[in-house]
Amino acid sequence: MIASPCDFESVTALPSMQVTPLHQCSYLPDRAARLELFDLSNHERLTTPLFSGLSRLGFRRSGQHLYRPACHNCQRCISTRLLVAAFERNRSQRKLWQKYQNTDVVITACEDANEQHFSLYARYICARHSDGDMYPPNLQSFRRFLQHSFTHSFFMEFWQKDTLIMVAVCDQLDDGISAVYTFFDPDWQPSGLGTLAILTQIEHVKRINLPHLYLGFWVPNAQKMAYKSKFYPIELLIDQTWHRFDSPVTPEHVEPLLQRAIKQHYLAVWQD
Repeated sequence: MIASPCDFESVTALPSMQVTPLHQCSYLPDRAARLELFDLSNHERLTTPLFSGLSRLGFRRSGQHLYRPACHNCQRCISTRLLVAAFERNRSQRKLWQKYQNTDVVITACEDANEQHFSLYARYICARHSDGDMYPPNLQSFRRFLQHSFTHSFFMEFWQKDTLIMVAVCDQLDDGISAVYTFFDPDWQPSGLGTLAILTQIEHVKRINLPHLYLGFWVPNAQKMAYKSKFYPIELLIDQTWHRFDSPVTPEHVEPLLQRAIKQHYLAVWQD
């Protein structure tokens, strides 16, 4: 499925796009990366249709910014979305789903976040991402990254009795939802909370009768992203075309498509 002209027109409704300087890729450390970036911190809220069009073009929200990779000689940060109507849980996912049947899921506004949310976020960052740029966690960065949004966003809270064990931050789209960020109790047992979040988001999208769950980027051979290949059918955005895969996607599946996209880019540059 090729991105529609209406989706491309959505870019013109935004402030001037910036292109970041080259920097070390956070997923493939031996490579350099750059981003196409919109700073919307001083912009009016985006309508859901406008934001949805940008998501279909591969843009992703991080706080008050919209971004997508612009590494034309690599192209391995690939936007992904699940086709929820055709998704079926595998054996391990069914077992996990059953284990958490007594979990209460509550939808709340991002603006209503309190100390309980920040405390959970801080514990998660300290335990799982102490080597990242969000460490050490602080309230200002939490608000900037997760609470302040220029579109319709919400928290999907997971409760075990009176204990908040996980929060999945989501953006509403006109064709589904985008999974922005998930943080959870790093000591909670049984494990598998990240998978539980995706399974619950899939059910939510089915319930509102929309087709897609956007999962951000999948990077072949990046271990941090390997879990996304366990959910299918999945569509990958390569060279502004959504390609469907009905089984677990592998680097070998996408490499020919990536090489063709890189070749097309350089042919276009030479022709100009």
